[in-house]
Amino acid sequence: MGHVMFRFAATLAMAGAILFGCAPVLEATRPDPVDIHQFTIGESRINILAELGNPIASATDSGNSCDIYKLYTHGPSPVMKGVIAAGEAAADVFTLGLTEVAETPVEAATRNSKHTVLFCYGSDSKLVSVKESDTHVDE
Repeated sequence: MGHVMFRFAATLAMAGAILFGCAPVLEATRPDPVDIHQFTIGESRINILAELGNPIASATDSGNSCDIYKLYTHGPSPVMKGVIAAGEAAADVFTLGLTEVAETPVEAATRNSKHTVLFCYGSDSKLVSVKESDTHVDE
């Protein structure tokens, strides 16, 4: 009986370690992307500030005042992050943690990156353009 209890406790401990392994945690804590397409031309600057907070800097572009942000603009939605993390946790359980060896480096290498985004406004403080850089920026 003692041997059976030991095996059960060891199995339970292994399952717990796998479920809380690095890859599912990395996926679950991945930053949510900002959908910059939610902001429409003509929208008030104050509404954008309320959604995004203060910009990191301001500049002028073609006579327009621009706010500069560094935002996560690409990546899975919160629902997809949950699905991916749950799938990774299940794979860890079914492979006794072997998938963790492959998943953790992949999660680390595919972390979301910030992109520079310019929100430019006319003299009436209404949005006239949104420009996103093609390259990611380091934090």
